[in-house]
Order: sequence, then structure tokens, then C-alpha cells
Amino acid sequence: MEISEYLRVIWRRLWILVLVPLLAGGAVAGLVLKAPEKYRATATVAAPALIGGPSSNQYSGANGPRAFVANFAAAVTSTRILSQVAKETGAPESRVADGLAASPIGDSSLIEVTYQTTAAAEAGNVARAAAADTIRFLFQTQVTLAEHTVGEASKALAEAESKLNAFYRSTGMVLPDKAYEIKTQQLANLQQQQAQSQAEGQLTAAAALAATVRAKQAELQALVPKVAAYQSLLDRKQQASGQLDLMQQGLDQARAQYSAADPAAAVTLGETNRAPLLAELARKVLPAVGAGLFLAVGVVLLLELLGRRPQATAEAEPALADAPTTLARSTALPRRGLRVRAELESRRLAEQGDGTASGGQLSPDPPPRSS
Repeated sequence: MEISEYLRVIWRRLWILVLVPLLAGGAVAGLVLKAPEKYRATATVAAPALIGGPSSNQYSGANGPRAFVANFAAAVTSTRILSQVAKETGAPESRVADGLAASPIGDSSLIEVTYQTTAAAEAGNVARAAAADTIRFLFQTQVTLAEHTVGEASKALAEAESKLNAFYRSTGMVLPDKAYEIKTQQLANLQQQQAQSQAEGQLTAAAALAATVRAKQAELQALVPKVAAYQSLLDRKQQASGQLDLMQQGLDQARAQYSAADPAAAVTLGETNRAPLLAELARKVLPAVGAGLFLAVGVVLLLELLGRRPQATAEAEPALADAPTTLARSTALPRRGLRVRAELESRRLAEQGDGTASGGQLSPDPPPRSS
């Protein structure tokens, strides 16, 4: 089909393409106009102290505002928040889910939480509760996570201290590393005295000191594994203590952010107003008109296909009726060609015969006649 044919089809079925979308849009507009009057409340969330700042903050850096807005918009319509708001306000959870929405104000980190409903009394309560519960949820999770990590670090420190205490009980030594240092110093003094006695010729004293030196060396050899075990346990305790201090700092920062996210200071509730009817009509009627236009195009295509099928059948029937005649003609053509060729050959022979007689030559004898 060419473009002109498409245009002719559109012009011929124009009433369908206009009537169906109008009927769809009119039906939806009638339902919207007959619906009960709706009320709208808006709660503004402004918490600039929670955005940016040091890298340890939850929403820091250049993408902090976007991350905060995205997380807030996703959390405000989550099942947890919807259920919590429904319990606090007494509104059905399904109605809260249908009328609740959140959107940023421009490119800032400020967010508007809107709730639209037919019950004017619950509009403001639901909007404020949704905004407050969502901002609590975003920063309460960080506090909960920080508390969990602090608890794990405390368990690790307690385990290290318990193993160190068990070492004290089993060895009877509180500071084996200090004892090792003392015995090492004593051994060095004894070895020095032994060398001096040998130099002075006091062989008996030198022999006695040699026995004492061997005993001290044996004590040091037995003390080496205990010192190593004690040092390992002590290092583990110090690591656990340092990790606990770090986690405690994170918990303190999370709690500070949670305090800054107090809904009393971060959430501002506006007045409850009637929902604009024009916006509601545009939100519902325009999609209905689009769906009606799509349906109209489908109807036009279907009618065109059904209208072309009988025409194709009618064109095929004469062709089938003329088939025998066409076949007969095609069969007769070779026979007619043979007759024409025979006539042409006979004429050629006759002309040759006439030319021979005029030249004085004898013509061939005629064929004998049959009696």
C-alpha cells in the first residue's frame, strides 16, 4: 500500500479514530467527576544537617543528596512503612499505598511527601506519619547496624580477655614477658661473674656459677613458649580493644545523625487542601484517550482486512472460470502453427515450379494419378 492508500483508509474510517478515544476519555472523565471529593496534604522533609559532612556520615559526598532522595522515595512506599503508618493513623493500608507519594523539590535534598484521600481528617495525619517514620527508618537502621558491630567487637574482646585469664590460671604467671626479661638479666650477670672468677683463678666458684648458669638457661628455655603464647593473647586483646573503640565511634556518629533526624525538627506539615480536579483528570483521562486511540487503530485494521477478503475471492473466481478457455487456446496454438507452416511450404514449391516453366526447362513429371 502506498501513502495515498493509507490516507484514504484513514479518511474513510476517521469517525472510528475520533469516536473511540472520545468515548474512552469521556467515560473515565465521568467516573472521575462522579467520584467523591479528594483532599491532599503535604509534609516537607528538610534535614540539611544529615546530608554531606565528613565521609563517615551516611549521605556524604557529591552523590549524598541524590542517594538520600532515592532511598527516601523508595522507603516511604515500602511495606514496612505502609504497615506502620496504617497502624499509627488507623487508615487502611491499601488506601495509604494508593494515595502516598514522595518527590524531591528541584535538585535539592528537600522532599515533599503527599497524601491524597477522600477523608479530609486523615490526610494530614498520614502525610506527617509517613514522613516521620521514613526518616526515622533511614537513620535508625544505621544505629541498629552500628550497635550490632559494637556488640560483635565486645564479644571478641571478652573472648580475648577470657583466654588471657585462662593463661594466667594455667601458668600462674601474670607477666611472663617481664619475668623473661628479669631472668635474662640475671643470666647475663651470672655469666659475667663466672667469667670474672675464671679470670681470677677461682675455679671452685666458677664451677658453682656454671651450674647456676645452666639452671637459669633451662628456666629461660621453658619460659620461651609461655612468653610467645602470652604475647599472642595480648596482641589479640589489643586488636579487639582497638576494634571496639572504632565501632563505638561509629555508633556515636550514627546516634548523632539519628538525633539530627528528629521528625519534630525535620518534618513540616502543610495545610490540607482539596485535590485539584484538573490534575486528576489529566492523570487519568489522557491515558484513557491513548488506550482508546490504540483500540481504534486495531478496529480499523480489522475492518480493512475483513473488507479486502471478499474482493480477493471475487477476483479469483473469473480467473478460475476462464481457465478451460485459456487452456484450449494454448493447446490450439501449436496446431495452427503447423497448418500455417504447411501452407507456406506449398506456396514455395509452387513458385519454384512456375519459375522452372518460364525458363524453358522441363518440369518434373507429375505424379501418376491413381485410377
